Amino acid sequence: MKDQTGRMLLTIILIGLVSLIGGAAYGYARSVPSPTAQAGRIKITPASWDFGEIPPTAKVSHTFTVTNVGQGPLDITGVSTSCGCTTAEVDRTRLKPGEQTTLRVTFDPQAHGGSTGRFLRLVYVRSNDPERPEVQIEIHVTVSR
Repeated sequence: MKDQTGRMLLTIILIGLVSLIGGAAYGYARSVPSPTAQAGRIKITPASWDFGEIPPTAKVSHTFTVTNVGQGPLDITGVSTSCGCTTAEVDRTRLKPGEQTTLRVTFDPQAHGGSTGRFLRLVYVRSNDPERPEVQIEIHVTVSR
């Protein structure tokens, strides 16, 4: 009988200990912010741009606003385009929460050797945003004769 009472007491102690450890772990997990909660978040406005109709000799540019809408620093790690006719340059590559910078995109129709018509080009902006590590901006333009 004594042996059975000892086992029961040990079982109760073990259950209590497991419950205590589990509860503490749950509380700790809820109190520590996830790594993505403190991350930078990228927002680019406008999301796309249409230059409309331009002559074949007119270089055109537009300035976009890049904003860090996250809780941590945003690092812009790269900017590239889908074609050599389009260039993109960002003023600053590290933004604190709430800060903004400009992204200047230029389309040069002369890079196409006189081609005319409707063109779609993409600008790729890469950053440390865990949800959107690469953002694409669509650039539309119609080169007339």
